[in-house]
Amino acid sequence: MGVISSMTTAISGLETNGQALAVISDNIVNANTTGFKSARTEFQNILAQDLSMGGAGGLQIGRGAAVAGVTNILTQGAITRSERGTDLAISGNGFFVAKSDSLGQTYTRDGSFRFDKDGWLTNLNGGRVQAYESTPEGKITGKLTDIRIPYNTIAAKATNQMQLHVNLDARSPVSLPLDLNKPEETAQFTTGIQIYDSIGNAQPLTMYFNKTADNTWEWHGMTDGANIAGGLSGSPTEVCTGSLVFDQLGRLQTNSQVVVNANFSNGAVPDQQMFFDFGDSMDEQGTGEKGTTQYGSKNSTFRNIQDGWAAGVLSDTAIDADGVLTGIYTNGQSRVLGQLAVARFESTERLMKLGENQFRESIQSGQPLIGKPNTNGRGIIMTKSLEQSNVDLAKEFVDMIKAQRGFQASAKSVTTANEMLDEIINIKRS
Repeated sequence: MGVISSMTTAISGLETNGQALAVISDNIVNANTTGFKSARTEFQNILAQDLSMGGAGGLQIGRGAAVAGVTNILTQGAITRSERGTDLAISGNGFFVAKSDSLGQTYTRDGSFRFDKDGWLTNLNGGRVQAYESTPEGKITGKLTDIRIPYNTIAAKATNQMQLHVNLDARSPVSLPLDLNKPEETAQFTTGIQIYDSIGNAQPLTMYFNKTADNTWEWHGMTDGANIAGGLSGSPTEVCTGSLVFDQLGRLQTNSQVVVNANFSNGAVPDQQMFFDFGDSMDEQGTGEKGTTQYGSKNSTFRNIQDGWAAGVLSDTAIDADGVLTGIYTNGQSRVLGQLAVARFESTERLMKLGENQFRESIQSGQPLIGKPNTNGRGIIMTKSLEQSNVDLAKEFVDMIKAQRGFQASAKSVTTANEMLDEIINIKRS
């Protein structure tokens, strides 16, 4: 009977609108959940009876509606700044990858990460964030692994290369050679460079320059005897020496790279080999203008670097737009520790929600395509940032009213059908 079927049809409206209201409510309560992605209820009609019998036009009676599915809305949420260096957001496509014993490998847009007590980078649920590991030399490999901050020291490195670029005043008169016993009093120009021995001790090296002939300068590298094995404290001790020759335009003509073998004290490795570089000389097919020069201006130092350092302890970390995690140490050095992985999917709307802001791949979503940020359509990483929920409250309230009205209308259909049944029953009584 049509009256009975109208009741079942109306009941389907109660069910579908009730389910839609549940999805809307979930969206609303997660309006402030970091990285949350809203969902939308999809409906389809039910055709239960076809009375057309092949006739023209036909006669088809619907039997209500059903929920066809719930679609995830993966649009970008607003990105806001935070104060934590491990708060991350993806600007663009992709998901962070995490792994835990309970959930396995999961995917999320929530970048509220923390380092746990053992140095592992984890999400709020303890899942370990996945990244490409790096070699001790800082080269990123293709191996995906849990990322961990090694809370240890970075070993000292002895100085091997020294680069000193100065200008020696061409107006200086030719002088006597440097008196090694009184270098401060007899040098025409003095500058310094700090180097490191094999155990990370800073060793001051003072450089003295004297013009011994036209366009020719001698230099001497000296330190206090206390810094040299077997040396005498308070006595200037020569570590290295050499000469520089310029052409008539003040360009460096000859710069034989000097090899220094120093025996520092306090247990350092003996015969520490170091190379001095004063710049590209014309004898080395250089211009003679990109290093040490002899121009008619005051003596000055404009480049003074070396490649050694003391031991250091990890003091901070930094993550760039490509997801490269760098450790920063107290000695000024930095080391690449890994690179965050980002997964993308062919159909993100079909990902399976697990709760706790986590997703898992499904047959409909396809397999994850995991790679490095900012490659092949994957987004970039924004540090000290979090992606907010993409819920549009105004739209959700409008949808709530629609679902409420749909529910009320379906309920009214049930009561109307019930009244019609009462009329039918009354016919029999009368």
